[in-house]
Amino acid sequence: MIARPERRRGLVLVFVTGCLVSVFNLEPVRLARAEWSAVAEQRTSFTTDAFQFSSARRLRFSEDPSLPTVVPLKKLEDVIWEPSVEVIKSFAPKPGQTEVSIKAHGYIYTDKPMFNHGDYRFQVRQSLGPQTSLLLRYRHVPNLFLGPNFERRTGLGLIQEERVTTNKWRLEVERRLSDKWTTTLVGRYGLRSYNEAFAERDTRFWTAGPRLTYRVTAWATASLTYLYERGIADGAGDTRFNDDVSYRLHHVSADVEFQLGPSWSLTLTYAFQRKNFTSELRMDTHFERQDSLHQGIAEIDYKTGADLTVFLGFQRTQRTSSSALHGFNDTIVSLGGRVRF
Repeated sequence: MIARPERRRGLVLVFVTGCLVSVFNLEPVRLARAEWSAVAEQRTSFTTDAFQFSSARRLRFSEDPSLPTVVPLKKLEDVIWEPSVEVIKSFAPKPGQTEVSIKAHGYIYTDKPMFNHGDYRFQVRQSLGPQTSLLLRYRHVPNLFLGPNFERRTGLGLIQEERVTTNKWRLEVERRLSDKWTTTLVGRYGLRSYNEAFAERDTRFWTAGPRLTYRVTAWATASLTYLYERGIADGAGDTRFNDDVSYRLHHVSADVEFQLGPSWSLTLTYAFQRKNFTSELRMDTHFERQDSLHQGIAEIDYKTGADLTVFLGFQRTQRTSSSALHGFNDTIVSLGGRVRF
């Protein structure tokens, strides 16, 4: 069984505290060479379905493509305010440069405050030489509201709030193969812990896959990513609840970034994802269920100066399912800016 949220938060605090102590108590010679910077961002987004916003926004390669979602009968439009700040410390101990950062990202819903939540990230990027770098990342998303759902634990099928807390650890090894080719290997391990009404859905998951990037010209770069993920829920094989959310997931995405001039850039992304639920419980609504998802993203950035960028984004997500009740579509339009200090 996965530890309940209270115990796990204690472990998380110990982990983060240990990392901070190790970073900020470096030898004096390294501190003298350290450089500080910060990135502040504000993104304002309109979504046609507030229930799907968190899941749809996290489908990117660097985010969380398997975040669960509830599909209600009624779609709810909303405007979401997304302030974030990242503090970065760079220093150059031997054998290469090290960058440590802490980021806090808020999601504030204008009309549906029950969806408000935060996303907290700590990461270390270490250069292992002129061609290779290593990234370690920990991300914590506490008490995210998914929506109302039918619980199974009492046997009464009561409607309860479904909430999930996610902890993820990520490892990336990036290698520059030539002036044009770069490859990245990704490994990830995570825990999803649900509130008590849905505790049988507590899930351990791990992800692995490569990303290949090719510099087509001086003004165009293309990337192709494949990720495989396996999730095992505590409810696997448990006939008491018939609620097994275990799965296998395949995620493929392609990106093309165009540098349109000294100030303008355009990024186009397409992602396809297939999620096969592996429940063997014939009374389970997940039995033999398969979800397929398509997503397209276009974002244009304009650098008004060396430290300020404004951007406009459009995103369309559509999911079909072998269970008709679990299909959805969502459109997101975003406008914002970021500044580096």
